[in-house]
Amino acid sequence: MRLSFDAVRARHSVRSYDAVALGGAEIEALKAAFDEALPAPFGTRPRFALVAADEGGRAARMGTYGLISGAPAYVVGAAPLAPGGMEDFGYAMEGIVLRATELGLGSCWLGGVFDRGRAARALGLGAGEVVAAALALGRPAERRSLADRVVAGATGARGRKRPDELFFAAPDPSVSSGAAAWPLLPPDSPWRRAPLADLLEAVRLAPSASNKQPWRLVLETGARPSLHLYLHEDSVYNKALAPVHIQRVDMGIAMRHIEVAALVHGLGGAWRRHDPDPYAAPAPQLYIASFHFA
Repeated sequence: MRLSFDAVRARHSVRSYDAVALGGAEIEALKAAFDEALPAPFGTRPRFALVAADEGGRAARMGTYGLISGAPAYVVGAAPLAPGGMEDFGYAMEGIVLRATELGLGSCWLGGVFDRGRAARALGLGAGEVVAAALALGRPAERRSLADRVVAGATGARGRKRPDELFFAAPDPSVSSGAAAWPLLPPDSPWRRAPLADLLEAVRLAPSASNKQPWRLVLETGARPSLHLYLHEDSVYNKALAPVHIQRVDMGIAMRHIEVAALVHGLGGAWRRHDPDPYAAPAPQLYIASFHFA
């Protein structure tokens, strides 16, 4: 799935919409993105369905309790209850988000505040699947709702984490392993310069549940650079909606953003999960996967 880096930069959460129904071409492009967003890194197959208002309707309904206003459509998704299923779901759904951004549509991830029963019926949820998240879609309204302003203020107040909180150099093998031993990127690191710097910026701009930004990257340099993705887990938060693990969904979102930036710059590569963890990081760091450049 080829997506533009402009979409990564332009995407932001929209909670107030103009309630105008999506056009037929937009609906077809979104449905096509359901398949284009796959395959996913861990080989599972999340499924998606579009819940849209007809041309005479004012808005689609997904039980968001006032958080979303006037959205004419929602994408709902089912994640397989299998290893890697949550990450694959986040990866695929974020591909749909970025395609919607390219179509000029606003979007907002919904992890907890929506009607999961309604979403399950729209999906025809099967055994071994769980409704992982939903996505509000439409054109942004000229005026934002009060709920929108409150939530945007709360999440925006936390801002984006600094690069030195997210990105680290590979530790010296002679130094004891563990997250505490991860050194900061040196000023002359290739990861601080284009094109590699765009991969890191793509992660920094990614959406995450409650804007917790739980991703951490350990970065190797050399003839073939590699990056190793870790989840800085908030265990209680991550498991509050079990069997959905919302921060693992966040990891899939980060994986999609990394791939988008890599493809834009013509950098081939692939995800691989190593066993054991390359850097044996202690809790709360959980190893997810590594991206190795071709």
